[in-house]
Amino acid sequence: MKFDAVDLFKKRYSSYLEEVMRYLRYMLNDHLLFVLIIGVGAFVYTYSGWVKTLTPEFPAIPLMVILLTAAIAVTSIYTLLKRPDAVYLIVQEKAMGDYFKKAHMASFWMQIYIFILVLAACMPMYAAVTGFSFSRFFPLVIVMLLMKLWNIYFQWETAKLENTDTTWLFTRIIISAALIYLVLAFNLMWSIPVALVVLLGSYLWIKNKTAGLTIRWEYLIDKEEARMNRFYRLANLFTDVPHLKGTVRRRAYLDFLYRPIPYAKRKTFAYLWSRTFVRTNEFMGLYVRLTVIAFLLLVFVQGFYLNIIFSLLFIYLTGFQFIPMLRHFDGQVMMKLYPISDAFRTRSFIHFLRILLVAQALLFGIIGIAQNGSIGGVIILAVNLAFVAVFTFMYVPFRVKKMYQ
Repeated sequence: MKFDAVDLFKKRYSSYLEEVMRYLRYMLNDHLLFVLIIGVGAFVYTYSGWVKTLTPEFPAIPLMVILLTAAIAVTSIYTLLKRPDAVYLIVQEKAMGDYFKKAHMASFWMQIYIFILVLAACMPMYAAVTGFSFSRFFPLVIVMLLMKLWNIYFQWETAKLENTDTTWLFTRIIISAALIYLVLAFNLMWSIPVALVVLLGSYLWIKNKTAGLTIRWEYLIDKEEARMNRFYRLANLFTDVPHLKGTVRRRAYLDFLYRPIPYAKRKTFAYLWSRTFVRTNEFMGLYVRLTVIAFLLLVFVQGFYLNIIFSLLFIYLTGFQFIPMLRHFDGQVMMKLYPISDAFRTRSFIHFLRILLVAQALLFGIIGIAQNGSIGGVIILAVNLAFVAVFTFMYVPFRVKKMYQ
Protein backbone atom coordinates (compact mmCIF):
# COMPACT_ATOMS: atom_id res chain seq x y z
CA MET A 1 0.00 0.00 0.00
CA LYS A 2 1.42 3.40 -1.03
CA PHE A 3 2.22 5.84 1.76
CA ASP A 4 0.06 9.01 1.55
CA ALA A 5 1.68 11.84 3.58
CA VAL A 6 -1.10 14.35 2.80
CA ASP A 7 -3.80 11.97 4.03
CA LEU A 8 -1.78 11.36 7.21
CA PHE A 9 -1.59 15.07 7.94
CA LYS A 10 -5.31 15.57 7.27
CA LYS A 11 -6.19 12.82 9.75
CA ARG A 12 -3.85 14.15 12.42
CA TYR A 13 -4.96 17.74 11.88
CA SER A 14 -8.62 16.74 12.14
CA SER A 15 -7.90 14.83 15.35
CA TYR A 16 -5.94 17.80 16.72
CA LEU A 17 -8.76 20.28 16.01
CA GLU A 18 -11.28 17.94 17.61
CA GLU A 19 -9.17 17.71 20.76
CA VAL A 20 -8.61 21.47 20.94
CA MET A 21 -12.30 22.23 20.48
CA ARG A 22 -13.20 19.73 23.20
CA TYR A 23 -11.01 21.55 25.72
CA LEU A 24 -12.07 25.01 24.52
CA ARG A 25 -15.65 24.19 25.46
CA TYR A 26 -14.49 23.95 29.07
CA MET A 27 -12.12 26.92 28.88
CA LEU A 28 -14.44 29.44 27.21
CA ASN A 29 -17.34 28.90 29.56
CA ASP A 30 -20.05 31.43 30.38
CA HIS A 31 -18.27 32.73 33.50
CA LEU A 32 -14.98 33.46 31.74
CA LEU A 33 -16.66 34.97 28.68
CA PHE A 34 -18.65 37.31 30.91
CA VAL A 35 -15.47 38.46 32.67
CA LEU A 36 -13.59 38.83 29.38
CA ILE A 37 -16.37 40.96 27.89
CA ILE A 38 -16.25 43.29 30.90
CA GLY A 39 -12.45 43.37 30.82
CA VAL A 40 -12.27 44.09 27.08
CA GLY A 41 -14.92 46.79 27.40
CA ALA A 42 -13.04 48.48 30.23
CA PHE A 43 -9.76 48.25 28.28
CA VAL A 44 -11.27 49.74 25.11
CA TYR A 45 -12.82 52.60 27.08
CA THR A 46 -9.56 53.36 28.87
CA TYR A 47 -7.44 52.94 25.75
CA SER A 48 -9.59 55.28 23.65
CA GLY A 49 -9.31 57.98 26.30
CA TRP A 50 -5.56 57.44 26.63
CA VAL A 51 -4.97 57.74 22.87
CA LYS A 52 -6.50 61.24 22.91
CA THR A 53 -3.82 62.39 25.34
CA LEU A 54 -0.86 61.24 23.21
CA THR A 55 1.62 63.71 21.75
CA PRO A 56 3.99 63.29 18.76
CA GLU A 57 6.84 62.67 21.24
CA PHE A 58 5.30 59.39 22.43
CA PRO A 59 7.39 56.38 21.20
CA ALA A 60 4.50 54.67 19.42
CA ILE A 61 6.61 53.10 16.66
CA PRO A 62 9.23 51.51 19.00
CA LEU A 63 6.40 50.15 21.14
CA MET A 64 4.66 48.69 18.08
CA VAL A 65 7.94 47.17 16.88
CA ILE A 66 8.30 45.31 20.18
CA LEU A 67 4.69 44.06 20.21
CA LEU A 68 4.56 43.08 16.54
CA THR A 69 7.97 41.41 16.62
CA ALA A 70 6.82 39.28 19.55
CA ALA A 71 3.61 38.37 17.67
CA ILE A 72 5.38 37.57 14.39
CA ALA A 73 8.81 36.19 15.30
CA VAL A 74 7.71 34.07 18.26
CA THR A 75 6.08 31.29 16.30
CA SER A 76 5.54 27.54 16.36
CA ILE A 77 5.31 24.90 13.66
CA TYR A 78 2.38 22.54 14.12
CA THR A 79 4.11 19.38 12.92
CA LEU A 80 1.71 17.11 14.87
CA LEU A 81 4.46 14.51 15.06
CA LYS A 82 4.33 11.74 17.65
CA ARG A 83 7.07 9.89 19.47
CA PRO A 84 6.76 6.63 17.41
CA ASP A 85 7.25 8.63 14.19
CA ALA A 86 10.99 8.72 14.87
CA VAL A 87 10.96 4.97 14.26
CA TYR A 88 8.18 4.30 11.76
CA LEU A 89 8.19 7.42 9.54
CA ILE A 90 11.90 8.11 9.35
CA VAL A 91 12.15 5.67 6.44
CA GLN A 92 9.54 7.78 4.60
CA GLU A 93 11.41 11.06 5.05
CA LYS A 94 11.46 11.90 1.35
CA ALA A 95 7.74 11.21 1.03
CA MET A 96 7.03 13.44 4.06
CA GLY A 97 7.73 16.60 2.06
CA ASP A 98 4.03 17.17 1.29
CA TYR A 99 3.17 16.47 4.94
CA PHE A 100 5.43 19.25 6.17
CA LYS A 101 4.20 21.68 3.51
CA LYS A 102 0.69 21.17 4.88
CA ALA A 103 2.04 21.64 8.41
CA HIS A 104 3.65 24.95 7.42
CA MET A 105 0.43 26.35 5.96
CA ALA A 106 -1.67 25.14 8.91
CA SER A 107 0.81 26.79 11.29
CA PHE A 108 0.57 30.02 9.30
CA TRP A 109 -3.23 30.25 9.24
CA MET A 110 -3.63 29.30 12.90
CA GLN A 111 -1.30 32.07 14.12
CA ILE A 112 -1.98 35.09 11.90
CA TYR A 113 -4.83 36.35 14.08
CA ILE A 114 -2.36 37.27 16.85
CA PHE A 115 -0.42 39.96 15.01
CA ILE A 116 -3.53 41.18 13.16
CA LEU A 117 -5.20 41.87 16.51
CA VAL A 118 -2.04 43.57 17.80
CA LEU A 119 -1.76 45.73 14.69
CA ALA A 120 -5.47 46.63 14.78
CA ALA A 121 -5.22 47.58 18.46
CA CYS A 122 -2.14 49.73 17.83
CA MET A 123 -3.48 51.58 14.78
CA PRO A 124 -5.34 54.34 16.75
CA MET A 125 -2.14 55.05 18.72
CA TYR A 126 -0.05 54.86 15.52
CA ALA A 127 -2.31 57.27 13.62
CA ALA A 128 -2.57 59.71 16.53
CA VAL A 129 1.20 59.97 17.03
CA THR A 130 2.57 59.75 13.47
CA GLY A 131 -0.25 61.42 11.55
CA PHE A 132 -0.42 58.53 9.05
CA SER A 133 -3.83 57.51 7.72
CA PHE A 134 -5.70 54.37 8.76
CA SER A 135 -5.49 53.34 5.09
CA ARG A 136 -2.00 52.06 5.91
CA PHE A 137 -3.55 49.17 7.82
CA PHE A 138 -4.16 46.86 4.85
CA PRO A 139 -0.71 47.26 3.20
CA LEU A 140 0.87 46.68 6.61
CA VAL A 141 -1.23 43.54 7.12
CA ILE A 142 -0.09 42.14 3.74
CA VAL A 143 3.59 42.80 4.50
CA MET A 144 3.33 41.25 7.94
CA LEU A 145 1.51 38.22 6.56
CA LEU A 146 4.54 37.63 4.36
CA MET A 147 6.85 38.22 7.33
CA LYS A 148 4.95 35.64 9.37
CA LEU A 149 5.18 33.14 6.52
CA TRP A 150 8.90 33.90 6.23
CA ASN A 151 9.40 33.28 9.96
CA ILE A 152 7.70 29.90 9.73
CA TYR A 153 9.75 28.72 6.77
CA PHE A 154 12.97 30.22 8.16
CA GLN A 155 12.34 28.45 11.46
CA TRP A 156 11.75 25.17 9.61
CA GLU A 157 14.98 25.41 7.64
CA THR A 158 17.05 26.36 10.69
CA ALA A 159 15.56 23.42 12.60
CA LYS A 160 17.94 21.28 10.54
CA LEU A 161 20.92 23.12 12.03
CA GLU A 162 22.56 23.14 15.46
CA ASN A 163 22.04 26.00 17.95
CA THR A 164 18.45 26.28 16.74
CA ASP A 165 17.03 27.67 19.98
CA THR A 166 19.38 30.65 20.32
CA THR A 167 21.40 31.75 17.32
CA TRP A 168 18.74 31.51 14.63
CA LEU A 169 15.88 32.68 16.84
CA PHE A 170 17.90 35.80 17.62
CA THR A 171 18.53 36.27 13.88
CA ARG A 172 14.82 36.06 13.06
CA ILE A 173 13.95 38.53 15.81
CA ILE A 174 16.52 41.09 14.64
CA ILE A 175 15.49 40.87 10.97
CA SER A 176 11.77 40.98 11.82
CA ALA A 177 12.17 43.99 14.14
CA ALA A 178 14.24 45.91 11.57
CA LEU A 179 11.74 45.30 8.76
CA ILE A 180 8.73 46.14 10.94
CA TYR A 181 10.38 49.45 11.91
CA LEU A 182 11.14 50.12 8.24
CA VAL A 183 7.55 49.77 7.04
CA LEU A 184 6.07 51.57 10.04
CA ALA A 185 8.37 54.60 10.02
CA PHE A 186 8.92 55.29 6.31
CA ASN A 187 7.10 55.63 3.00
CA LEU A 188 5.50 52.37 1.93
CA MET A 189 6.33 52.95 -1.74
CA TRP A 190 9.98 52.05 -1.17
CA SER A 191 10.01 50.40 2.28
CA ILE A 192 7.77 47.50 1.19
CA PRO A 193 9.96 46.52 -1.81
CA VAL A 194 13.08 46.69 0.38
CA ALA A 195 11.41 44.46 2.98
CA LEU A 196 10.36 41.93 0.32
CA VAL A 197 13.87 41.78 -1.12
CA VAL A 198 15.36 41.16 2.35
CA LEU A 199 12.81 38.42 3.12
CA LEU A 200 13.34 36.65 -0.21
CA GLY A 201 17.12 36.96 -0.12
CA SER A 202 17.47 35.72 3.47
CA TYR A 203 15.16 32.78 2.82
CA LEU A 204 17.05 31.71 -0.31
CA TRP A 205 20.32 32.01 1.64
CA ILE A 206 19.17 29.79 4.53
CA LYS A 207 17.57 27.31 2.11
CA ASN A 208 20.88 26.98 0.27
CA LYS A 209 22.74 26.64 3.58
CA THR A 210 20.51 23.76 4.70
CA ALA A 211 20.38 21.98 1.33
CA GLY A 212 21.10 18.29 1.74
CA LEU A 213 20.58 18.25 5.53
CA THR A 214 18.18 15.70 6.99
CA ILE A 215 15.30 16.35 9.34
CA ARG A 216 16.08 16.23 13.06
CA TRP A 217 13.16 14.01 14.06
CA GLU A 218 13.84 13.90 17.78
CA TYR A 219 14.16 17.68 17.94
CA LEU A 220 10.88 18.26 16.07
CA ILE A 221 9.04 15.72 18.24
CA ASP A 222 10.37 17.35 21.43
CA LYS A 223 9.19 20.74 20.18
CA GLU A 224 5.74 19.40 19.29
CA GLU A 225 5.36 17.77 22.70
CA ALA A 226 6.43 20.99 24.41
CA ARG A 227 3.89 22.98 22.37
CA MET A 228 1.06 20.60 23.22
CA ASN A 229 2.11 20.54 26.86
CA ARG A 230 1.76 24.32 27.02
CA PHE A 231 -1.80 24.01 25.75
CA TYR A 232 -2.56 21.18 28.18
CA ARG A 233 -1.28 23.27 31.11
CA LEU A 234 -3.63 26.06 30.11
CA ALA A 235 -6.57 23.68 29.68
CA ASN A 236 -5.75 22.02 33.01
CA LEU A 237 -6.71 25.25 34.77
CA PHE A 238 -10.31 24.56 33.73
CA THR A 239 -10.63 20.78 33.56
CA ASP A 240 -8.69 17.54 34.04
CA VAL A 241 -6.16 16.83 31.27
CA PRO A 242 -4.85 13.23 31.27
CA HIS A 243 -2.09 14.08 28.77
CA LEU A 244 -0.52 16.78 30.93
CA LYS A 245 3.10 16.35 31.89
CA GLY A 246 3.66 18.69 34.81
CA THR A 247 6.94 20.26 35.88
CA VAL A 248 8.01 20.57 39.51
CA ARG A 249 10.79 22.56 41.15
CA ARG A 250 12.07 22.36 44.71
CA ARG A 251 12.23 26.13 45.46
CA ALA A 252 13.77 25.68 48.90
CA TYR A 253 14.03 29.47 49.27
CA LEU A 254 10.23 29.60 49.64
CA ASP A 255 10.05 27.08 52.49
CA PHE A 256 9.36 29.91 54.93
CA LEU A 257 5.87 30.31 53.43
CA TYR A 258 4.56 27.05 54.91
CA ARG A 259 6.76 26.65 57.97
CA PRO A 260 4.15 28.42 60.17
CA ILE A 261 1.64 25.62 59.38
CA PRO A 262 1.35 23.57 62.60
CA TYR A 263 2.10 19.85 62.68
CA ALA A 264 -1.44 18.55 63.13
CA LYS A 265 -3.80 16.09 61.50
CA ARG A 266 -6.28 18.77 60.53
CA LYS A 267 -3.50 20.73 58.79
CA THR A 268 -2.25 17.89 56.58
CA PHE A 269 -3.92 19.18 53.46
CA ALA A 270 -3.07 22.79 54.26
CA TYR A 271 0.57 21.75 54.09
CA LEU A 272 -0.02 19.75 50.91
CA TRP A 273 -1.73 22.61 49.06
CA SER A 274 1.00 25.03 50.10
CA ARG A 275 3.78 22.72 48.92
CA THR A 276 1.91 22.05 45.67
CA PHE A 277 1.50 25.75 44.97
CA VAL A 278 5.15 26.57 45.67
CA ARG A 279 6.65 23.63 43.76
CA THR A 280 4.32 23.30 40.75
CA ASN A 281 5.07 25.65 37.87
CA GLU A 282 1.49 25.66 36.57
CA PHE A 283 -0.05 27.14 39.72
CA MET A 284 2.82 29.34 40.85
CA GLY A 285 3.27 30.72 37.33
CA LEU A 286 -0.45 31.38 36.91
CA TYR A 287 -0.68 33.30 40.18
CA VAL A 288 2.43 35.38 39.51
CA ARG A 289 1.39 36.20 35.94
CA LEU A 290 -2.12 37.31 36.85
CA THR A 291 -0.87 39.36 39.80
CA VAL A 292 1.85 41.09 37.77
CA ILE A 293 -0.54 41.87 34.89
CA ALA A 294 -3.10 43.27 37.31
CA PHE A 295 -0.42 45.29 39.11
CA LEU A 296 0.75 46.89 35.85
CA LEU A 297 -2.80 47.67 34.71
CA LEU A 298 -3.72 49.24 38.04
CA VAL A 299 -0.54 51.31 38.09
CA PHE A 300 -1.04 52.72 34.59
CA VAL A 301 -4.85 52.92 34.52
CA GLN A 302 -6.10 55.87 36.52
CA GLY A 303 -9.62 56.12 37.90
CA PHE A 304 -11.49 55.01 41.01
CA TYR A 305 -14.11 52.89 39.25
CA LEU A 306 -11.65 51.37 36.78
CA ASN A 307 -9.45 50.34 39.71
CA ILE A 308 -12.40 48.55 41.28
CA ILE A 309 -13.32 46.83 38.00
CA PHE A 310 -9.80 45.60 37.28
CA SER A 311 -9.22 44.54 40.90
CA LEU A 312 -12.38 42.44 41.01
CA LEU A 313 -11.75 41.11 37.50
CA PHE A 314 -8.31 39.70 38.35
CA ILE A 315 -9.31 38.42 41.77
CA TYR A 316 -12.14 36.53 40.11
CA LEU A 317 -9.91 35.20 37.32
CA THR A 318 -7.34 33.98 39.86
CA GLY A 319 -9.90 32.30 42.08
CA PHE A 320 -11.85 30.76 39.23
CA GLN A 321 -8.77 29.28 37.56
CA PHE A 322 -7.43 27.87 40.82
CA ILE A 323 -10.55 25.83 41.61
CA PRO A 324 -9.39 22.83 39.46
CA MET A 325 -6.34 22.59 41.74
CA LEU A 326 -8.58 20.74 44.20
CA ARG A 327 -8.55 17.73 41.84
CA HIS A 328 -4.81 17.86 41.23
CA PHE A 329 -4.23 14.70 43.28
CA ASP A 330 -7.38 12.78 42.34
CA GLY A 331 -5.32 10.29 40.33
CA GLN A 332 -2.91 9.58 43.20
CA VAL A 333 -3.71 6.26 44.87
CA MET A 334 -1.63 7.14 47.94
CA MET A 335 -4.03 9.98 48.73
CA LYS A 336 -6.74 7.43 49.49
CA LEU A 337 -4.56 5.95 52.24
CA TYR A 338 -4.66 9.15 54.26
CA PRO A 339 -6.83 8.53 57.36
CA ILE A 340 -8.26 12.00 56.96
CA SER A 341 -11.77 13.05 56.06
CA ASP A 342 -12.40 14.69 52.68
CA ALA A 343 -13.97 17.56 54.60
CA PHE A 344 -10.50 18.56 55.83
CA ARG A 345 -9.24 18.44 52.26
CA THR A 346 -11.95 20.75 50.91
CA ARG A 347 -11.85 23.09 53.90
CA SER A 348 -8.06 23.41 53.70
CA PHE A 349 -8.18 24.11 49.98
CA ILE A 350 -10.79 26.86 50.33
CA HIS A 351 -8.80 28.40 53.19
CA PHE A 352 -5.61 28.25 51.09
CA LEU A 353 -7.38 29.88 48.12
CA ARG A 354 -8.75 32.57 50.43
CA ILE A 355 -5.22 33.44 51.56
CA LEU A 356 -4.06 33.83 47.95
CA LEU A 357 -6.98 36.09 47.06
CA VAL A 358 -6.67 38.18 50.22
CA ALA A 359 -3.00 38.80 49.36
CA GLN A 360 -4.07 40.07 45.94
CA ALA A 361 -6.86 42.18 47.46
CA LEU A 362 -4.39 43.81 49.87
CA LEU A 363 -1.92 44.56 47.07
CA PHE A 364 -4.63 46.07 44.86
CA GLY A 365 -5.92 48.05 47.84
CA ILE A 366 -2.47 49.53 48.48
CA ILE A 367 -2.31 50.64 44.84
CA GLY A 368 -5.79 52.12 45.24
CA ILE A 369 -4.69 54.10 48.29
CA ALA A 370 -1.65 55.44 46.42
CA GLN A 371 -3.78 56.56 43.46
CA ASN A 372 -7.09 57.62 45.03
CA GLY A 373 -6.14 58.76 48.52
CA SER A 374 -6.96 57.19 51.87
CA ILE A 375 -10.76 57.19 51.60
CA GLY A 376 -10.92 55.98 47.99
CA GLY A 377 -8.23 53.37 48.59
CA VAL A 378 -9.90 52.02 51.71
CA ILE A 379 -13.18 51.71 49.78
CA ILE A 380 -11.39 49.75 47.04
CA LEU A 381 -9.77 47.50 49.65
CA ALA A 382 -13.11 46.94 51.40
CA VAL A 383 -14.82 46.04 48.11
CA ASN A 384 -12.00 43.63 47.25
CA LEU A 385 -12.13 41.89 50.64
CA ALA A 386 -15.93 41.68 50.51
CA PHE A 387 -15.70 40.07 47.08
CA VAL A 388 -13.12 37.56 48.35
CA ALA A 389 -15.43 36.67 51.24
CA VAL A 390 -18.44 36.10 48.98
CA PHE A 391 -16.35 34.19 46.45
CA THR A 392 -14.69 31.81 48.93
CA PHE A 393 -17.55 31.33 51.38
CA MET A 394 -20.36 30.96 48.85
CA TYR A 395 -19.24 30.46 45.25
CA VAL A 396 -16.26 28.11 45.74
CA PRO A 397 -18.14 25.62 48.00
CA PHE A 398 -20.92 25.55 45.41
CA ARG A 399 -18.43 24.86 42.59
CA VAL A 400 -16.64 22.19 44.61
CA LYS A 401 -19.90 20.41 45.37
CA LYS A 402 -20.81 20.52 41.67
CA MET A 403 -17.38 19.11 40.69
CA TYR A 404 -17.83 15.97 42.77
CA GLN A 405 -21.46 15.27 41.95
